[in-house]
Amino acid sequence: MTSNDDNDFLTSVDNSFGKLPDHLLIEIFIRVPVSEWAQISCVKKHWASLFRGECLWQAALTRAFPLAGQAKRWPGPIPRGLSRRRYVALHVATHIFSLDGEVDEIVGHTYLFLKEQLELSTMPPPSGVLHGTIIGMFSPSS
Repeated sequence: MTSNDDNDFLTSVDNSFGKLPDHLLIEIFIRVPVSEWAQISCVKKHWASLFRGECLWQAALTRAFPLAGQAKRWPGPIPRGLSRRRYVALHVATHIFSLDGEVDEIVGHTYLFLKEQLELSTMPPPSGVLHGTIIGMFSPSS
């Protein structure tokens, strides 16, 4: 093939791929390793909007954590939020804390919450604040 033929082929593939409906793009994207998602979202503005949207994260949550619907839901002061937050919390719980196959969303949310608080804080918190927050998160809600 000449380089002109290569360019025609690549243009044809790009045009074909660009015509896929969103639900098929999402099915493709959730099968790609998560580590590649940031790069994929930079290819096209439309793809970036899919990664910001709820549908992709809900599909990824269902695919990666099929039992997530049966897992403990976040009962504490942090709202459950969108599927993206749930996905990250479950990913953190299983990959950082290795919970022997048990999916525990509360552990993931606690980790994310404390990480966010420490990133936002310009000064170290008073000694009892984080301790009290952790106790409050794990005590049963009324």
